[in-house]
Formats: sequence, structure tokens, C-alpha cells
Amino acid sequence: MQLLPYLSYLAGSDLRLVLYFILGGSVTVLTAYLASLGRGTLSAFIATLPLLTVLSFLLIYAEGGEDTVQEYARGLLIFTPPWIAYVTTVMLATERLGIFKSLGIGVLIYMLLSGLFRQLLLGAKP
Repeated sequence: MQLLPYLSYLAGSDLRLVLYFILGGSVTVLTAYLASLGRGTLSAFIATLPLLTVLSFLLIYAEGGEDTVQEYARGLLIFTPPWIAYVTTVMLATERLGIFKSLGIGVLIYMLLSGLFRQLLLGAKP
């Protein structure tokens, strides 16, 4: 099956953003639903499943080509350590500080580390 014609069609479609929204929203809904059933580990597995990354790579390729995919992949690697720090902060601080404060602190740590990693690894480049 040749995927390139489908990706080209998708990139030219006016409804592509709606499709992107539905795909991302579906993963979010499934994750929240499974968590509400007490299936936190399965919920986390769904949230981190490479399926969403695969779709992102395909859609980004359709929109911008190989160079854009490579830049996106590089960004994922750069921002993974700050994301791990964010998740760890929420995990450790929720019991002591509550969900909202732990999320706020976690996001702040993510933003600070992301800026630091970006500056260290990419320099002043956007």
C-alpha cells in the first residue's frame, strides 16, 4: 500500500485539523476513561503509546516533509528529560501539596528545564 498519496490528500484537505483534533481527543478520552475505572497503568500505557507519535510523524511528514519530521523528532528527544521531571514532580508532590499545586510546580519545572535544554542543545536557534 502506497501511503504517500493518502498523506498528500490529507495535507491538502480543509478538514485535516478536525481530523487531528479528533485523533488527539480520542486518545485523551480513552486515557481518562481507563483511569476512572482504576486502570491507571493501562491508562498511562495508552497515553504514552507510540501510536500517537506515529500519527504525528505521518501528519507532520504530510505537512512539511522529511526535514520537518527530523526536527520534530529532535525536539521530542530534547523535551523528554523535562517531561520526565514534570511527571516525577506530580507523582511525588500530589499527596503532600494536592493535585493543582503539584501540576503547577510540575509544569513550571517542565518549562524551566525545557528552556534550559533548548538553549544548551540548540543555542539561540528557534
